[in-house]
Amino acid sequence: MAQVLKEIQRDKILEAAKQELLQYGYRDASMRRIAAQAKMTVGNLYRYFESKDQLIQAITSPALTQLDQLVRSLTDDRISLNQTNTSVGLSIGELRPKIDRLARDLTELSVRMPQEMRILMLHSDLSEQISSWLVSLLEVLAKEWALFPFNRDAEFHALCRMFSASLFQGVREVFSQAGELDPDQLCEVLRIYFGLFLNMFSPAAKGDQR
Repeated sequence: MAQVLKEIQRDKILEAAKQELLQYGYRDASMRRIAAQAKMTVGNLYRYFESKDQLIQAITSPALTQLDQLVRSLTDDRISLNQTNTSVGLSIGELRPKIDRLARDLTELSVRMPQEMRILMLHSDLSEQISSWLVSLLEVLAKEWALFPFNRDAEFHALCRMFSASLFQGVREVFSQAGELDPDQLCEVLRIYFGLFLNMFSPAAKGDQR
């Protein structure tokens, strides 16, 4: 019985934390306000979660796990959020048919975990980790596709950061307005966005097959 009550209280904390994060963001979220919303003292809150970071991780970890499974399934385990990718071995021509599924799977995930996905994308330091991972991935793909004809690292890395930032910011933007779109609309917006982004690279990509 005690364990059941503990789990109920933990769920109340997580729900209060989600509302706090959605309203104030990660940096301005207050453990004191979360405790008040969960109707407990701050001291008791810290018995469940030692820090705000631990609380954030508890909220976003399920969504991050689902997102990683989505990416791994889509790329036949060639790409994972949990590892640094040193090679991918997928051409633009091979990735293009996967765009519809990527848009559909992301939409389904946002429907199953709407608050968690918004927090992950918009209000958590984990979004910065995803952004950094995306830069590393694009650097690998850019080399494999011979996108940028530079021998100097500075220009190459600058372009990879620019394109990665624009891709991730676009996804963040649509998730920030996800409530204004029904699932079909969200899926279509993502499909068009990913398709246009991939098309930017097609003329320069080595080995691209339309």
